[in-house]
Amino acid sequence: MNKKVVVTGGGRNLFKIESYNNQYNVYHMNIGILFDDKDFIGKTRSFEDAISLIRSHSGRGIKEIY
Repeated sequence: MNKKVVVTGGGRNLFKIESYNNQYNVYHMNIGILFDDKDFIGKTRSFEDAISLIRSHSGRGIKEIY
């Protein structure tokens, strides 16, 4: 399961959650013209903790999860 998370506000507001073996890796996405880059933020054991990590890292609320 991979989920994309958009936080409120403009600028760099896209994050990605990738799950593997009951762990959730959280990345901050940098969208480029030719290539996308992702910065590793952290690893959690639950989806709710991954969302909390994104809120803490961005300092903003969650706008959309898809």
